[in-house]
This record gives sequence, structure tokens and C-alpha cells, in this order.
Amino acid sequence: MALTLKFKNPEQVKEKITMQGETIAGFSRRISVNYSLMVEYLNTKKFPSPPTAKKIADGLEMAIGDIFSI
Repeated sequence: MALTLKFKNPEQVKEKITMQGETIAGFSRRISVNYSLMVEYLNTKKFPSPPTAKKIADGLEMAIGDIFSI
């Protein structure tokens, strides 16, 4: 059974990306996550796999548990 990782607060993630001086597109490129998928994750249309969630958390310099819930 696969785990579903959902953003606790997608708006906070968008704000953090902006506060780092990046666009969602630039952030996606930097962490090697497809831009379209990143937008769907942020809009809670799709949910990232654990390895992708790790890339996002690392890119934000946060722990997975700080931004995702299961």
C-alpha cells in the first residue's frame, strides 16, 4: 500500500518558495521535479511520492513532517 503525502498548507509552501526568491517553475527545475506535477501537488490534485516529497522538503530546507501529512 502506497502512502499518500499531502501538503499540510500548500499556501505556506508557495510563500516559502517566493520568500526564497524563486518562482514555482524555477524551484521545480532546481529540485528536478516536473513543473506541471509540482503545480498539481500544490493544488492538491495529485500527491507526491515519498522520494519526490523528500526533494521538495530538501529544496525548502525543511523536514518532510513539517510540510506533509500522511
